[in-house]
Amino acid sequence: MTNPRHAQGSGASASPPAGGWGGRLWRRATRAGSLARLALDLASLRSRQGAEAGRARRLQAVVDRLGLLHGLPQKIGQLLASSDLEEHDPRFAPLTEAPMTLPQAEAFSEMERQLGRPLRDCFSWVDPVGISASVGQVHRATLLDGRPVAVKIQYPGIAEGLEQDLGALGWLTTPVGGLGRGFDLEAYRREIGRMLHSELDYTLEASRLRDFGTWAADWPDLLLPKVVGRASGPRILTTTWVPGDRIAATRSWASSERRAAASTLLRFFLSGVFRWGTIHADPHPGNYRFLRDEDGTVQVGVLDFGCVKELPPGFIEGFRGLLRDSLRQGAPAAGRAWGWFLTMGFNPVLLAPMRDRLPAIAGILCEPFLRPGVLISATDWRPGDRLASLLGPDRLGFRIAAPPELLYLMRVLHGLLRQLVTLAVPLDWGGIACASGLHGEPAAGDPSTAAAPVPAAPHTPQPSMKSDTLHIHVTERGRTKVALSFGAGATDHLPDLVPVELRDRLRLRSIDLSQIAADARLRDYEPGELFSLEEGPKAVRVWLA
Repeated sequence: MTNPRHAQGSGASASPPAGGWGGRLWRRATRAGSLARLALDLASLRSRQGAEAGRARRLQAVVDRLGLLHGLPQKIGQLLASSDLEEHDPRFAPLTEAPMTLPQAEAFSEMERQLGRPLRDCFSWVDPVGISASVGQVHRATLLDGRPVAVKIQYPGIAEGLEQDLGALGWLTTPVGGLGRGFDLEAYRREIGRMLHSELDYTLEASRLRDFGTWAADWPDLLLPKVVGRASGPRILTTTWVPGDRIAATRSWASSERRAAASTLLRFFLSGVFRWGTIHADPHPGNYRFLRDEDGTVQVGVLDFGCVKELPPGFIEGFRGLLRDSLRQGAPAAGRAWGWFLTMGFNPVLLAPMRDRLPAIAGILCEPFLRPGVLISATDWRPGDRLASLLGPDRLGFRIAAPPELLYLMRVLHGLLRQLVTLAVPLDWGGIACASGLHGEPAAGDPSTAAAPVPAAPHTPQPSMKSDTLHIHVTERGRTKVALSFGAGATDHLPDLVPVELRDRLRLRSIDLSQIAADARLRDYEPGELFSLEEGPKAVRVWLA
């Protein structure tokens, strides 16, 4: 084996022309230029003109740049990889596993700086070639006692880059991963910012990993890495090595083996929601390993606990209530569905226009869990397509009304579904849910009889509210591009509901959305136009009726 201090690589990377403030300015300017080029690539991808081959080239340019930038851009790319892309397509490898970008000497030096001692005091060997991640890179290594481990070292300066990215990219304005589509919601921005900042704290990640290890201690089918505390710190994390293959290797497995792996994945997700109140929220394909012994024993390894989301009790209880009611009735009654969605944290004013469809929405979300003991294929579920069809133009309104926690839940669920489709075996969804804490630990009685809160319907106009509905329409050359409707009380949220690119244009014309909302409130939301804007072929109109 190679001594970690004598293994020299030939990797090279650009270096700033000067240290100190000059070097920092150089790095900021270089990254700003890369972000600007990414913005151009994204704008080109948004265009629907050109042949499909041309769009594929533009998509590849975006993916390549996202993978090279690391930090927030690569996180966006990983969202893209877990939704719109085929995991086995080699074009998209930079989003999940790519060669290291730090030269070996710099990586080893940074490891020693974070450890506070020479590498030889901790490791007998460190692989000079690392695997890139969004905020760091991972090297395989061997401890002095012979155990194989993974050493994750954070990129120097990545925290500063994150702040720059959050300001420059406009998180939810990218056309990837099914997010935002040009809407910039402050609650989501704050939530994403908090989560990304927490990923920079490897001490916190180590604590989370220990928690999951405790929760799943009696679960032999789930393989989690263990923290090596004496070789870890705030910017370096050493864990035991998790063996196994990527999910593509399971295509040659027997159906019983694939079912065992799929059941473990589903149970891990549901246990996180209902038993632990915490989910592993980074479901891109690079974070899972699949292995089997000669006797057919199957294990699933889960990696990277930097992105972990603790779910609020109300969100868990609301989701649990929807599932329990659906198990009893096929779909909850309208009043109970409304109560459970509000318990989850949905905004009642923004959700009100969809109130009559909530039982059907719950029915789609809960469908595979409705028949315990019956094997159901993930391929037949298709919740995304069916919800989009049911909600129609209110699809974005539903997403806006949801609490930020739903972003993580749907992200994890989407990643789970992609893996279950690849494993291609039906599962007993209802049975696994009941065994994973769906019914909780009630003090007494049948939990399925718990009463859902049924708050008053805010979509009913109050005596002082002269309008029922807020309308936002965007047209281009006479064709409708955006058509949204909300309860009139949603006018209070107008600055969050208007597309971010439009918001900038309104600001240039001294149109103050907060003031418009305040004036409408003072006038008791009387019917009429709030504002309109025409720019070339595009026209925007916002009014109350």
